[in-house]
Amino acid sequence: NQQTIAGDELPEPIQIQIGSAEQPLVGVPVFFRLTSDSDKARLSENRVLTNNRGIASTRLVTSSGYTGKHELFAEIGERDGQGAYQFRAIPISAMSLSWTTLLIDVLGGLALFIYGMMMMSEGLQLIAGNRLKNILQMFTGNRISAVLAGLGVTALIQSSSACTVMVVGFVNAGLLNLSQAIGVIFGASIGTTVTAQMVSFKLETLALPAICVGVIVLLIAKRSNSRGIAYTILGFGILFFGMMLMSDKMRAISDFPSFKAAFQHFDCRPVAGGSLPLIPVFGAIMVGIVMTVIVQSSSATVGIAIALAQSGLLNFYTAVPLVLGCNIGTTVTGLLASMKASRVARQAALSATVFKILAVSAMILLFYLPWNGVPCFMRLIDLITSGNVFAEHPENIGRHVANAHTVFSLVAVLLFMPFIGTIAWLAGAVLPAGKGAADALSRICHMEHNLLNAPSAALDHTISALVKMCAVSVEASRDAVTAFVNMDLGMEEKINAQEAMIDLAQHDIIDYLIKLTRRNLSEQQSIFIPVMMHCVNDIERIGDRAINIFELVKNLEATSSDFSPRALLEIKEIELNLSKTGQLLIDAINETDYTMIEKVIKNCGEISMLAGRFEYNHEVRLRSKDCSVENGVIYVELLANLDRISAHLLNVAERAQDIFRHRLAFRHDEKGRTDI
Repeated sequence: NQQTIAGDELPEPIQIQIGSAEQPLVGVPVFFRLTSDSDKARLSENRVLTNNRGIASTRLVTSSGYTGKHELFAEIGERDGQGAYQFRAIPISAMSLSWTTLLIDVLGGLALFIYGMMMMSEGLQLIAGNRLKNILQMFTGNRISAVLAGLGVTALIQSSSACTVMVVGFVNAGLLNLSQAIGVIFGASIGTTVTAQMVSFKLETLALPAICVGVIVLLIAKRSNSRGIAYTILGFGILFFGMMLMSDKMRAISDFPSFKAAFQHFDCRPVAGGSLPLIPVFGAIMVGIVMTVIVQSSSATVGIAIALAQSGLLNFYTAVPLVLGCNIGTTVTGLLASMKASRVARQAALSATVFKILAVSAMILLFYLPWNGVPCFMRLIDLITSGNVFAEHPENIGRHVANAHTVFSLVAVLLFMPFIGTIAWLAGAVLPAGKGAADALSRICHMEHNLLNAPSAALDHTISALVKMCAVSVEASRDAVTAFVNMDLGMEEKINAQEAMIDLAQHDIIDYLIKLTRRNLSEQQSIFIPVMMHCVNDIERIGDRAINIFELVKNLEATSSDFSPRALLEIKEIELNLSKTGQLLIDAINETDYTMIEKVIKNCGEISMLAGRFEYNHEVRLRSKDCSVENGVIYVELLANLDRISAHLLNVAERAQDIFRHRLAFRHDEKGRTDI
């Protein structure tokens, strides 16, 4: 077999030699005929006479843009009126390679594969709705349930990387602890093998029908669930169409000497009677890691490995280490996502990497434990899968690779599940607290952007952030009134810092909610986002009112006079009621308590009446000259600010029903699980 670049002619002519009784036959016509598509190549001559050495030769010129085999035959004709020689047609093959079309087809197929996987994931999430987002919290009570949660979510979203990123987000938001997160990550390593299992069944013939059905359903779909079904079917079709493009092109290059030589650099096939060569094993693992880091999807990389194996470019001995490398490479996405997260979130991402490295190390040891002359793990896969993968022409190798991926993940989880605590400790020992954790704590709330793809959880996260922001605002108003009563200008730095934190929290939460509007939201979620924005703005106004109150301290100091004892008592009374009401609002949201909200609304009304009565009392003091006019202006303005703080708390309380509705929907399944 000769190989050339598409558009060039073969480096050597195509020759056949004809002889009889060890003597060359001279002048015999030889007819060369292309059996493949004539537009892919041409022959310099089709009829050639043998020379004095009995050799007939022609040249093959390939067409540009074509990658694959060129099949031709050489047939012996008559000589000088004699009958035709009795020879069978001689088959000849040559190959041409177009790097441009090869890269376009393979990368295009890979892009469609990944896009189809993403579309399937989006469709399944639309069908599942909030239930998919809740499942991570529903089933994380113990190690086994956490593993099942990770398995279920990853099987639906078709990406362990995405699941790990989601877990990092949940940990950073305080919704999962480290041990729960590690359990979910364990389950994700099993769930991600579903894609490889689908790909290995060779369902390419269903690709175009699925795309047609998916488009038709999408055109007529009105509801979110119907669109989810359409996206799932369409994504399924696109995924297998991409797989078909990759597989076809890899089959076309499977006999190319240059590609065979390239794959032999990390060929892990053992020599006769020996074990797997260690250096090629590590080479194949590194190739798997690098490929997965580049495409950011272990499912896609395993799909490529299956396509290479089915084309004959990869044997089973090499495909398994390549898949092991994919398992390590997929953890890089989680590590990158956790770089700016809290310490515990970074530990969760690191735990995923530690787990995969330990699991792969254990599997490498099993490569050197033989079973009938074959690594025991590979022998086990061959026993549970139809076909003999160790035959000269491996049988059903795609299913073998997929099963190796799944069984490895199952064995790894069962082996290391008892050591979740140890892995968590190891991650804590390896990863120092660092500056990132301190930076995250300098804000009132750290908005976890990894949750944006889980809108229900993201909205619950904003409610928690709102509560934290409310606590700081109530504290700032209390400090401002305390500074006023005590004439303490030394609190200026603290109150200004609180206001800066409140303003930053408002910016962070509003920006987060705006980003959330660009995701696929349910109708209820779309309606709820403006409600949350109004609540955030009301809480921020409380911080502004605290600054206004503190400015009155400076004004009071400029008058060189004090308030009457009665006026100070009134200020303390209204501030005490405000503090209690603010804390009651915080507790009500945290505990989803409607009775507390009713109390908040009632208190706000009473505070408003108190402000009115105290203003009347002030007018009485003015008439009796117990209070100066200058101080009176300051007092009235102080009451107005306190009354407005009460009004902002009331606005949030009146929207609490919407907050509770979302929070109860988000946590309903978790509560049901606890009741069981």
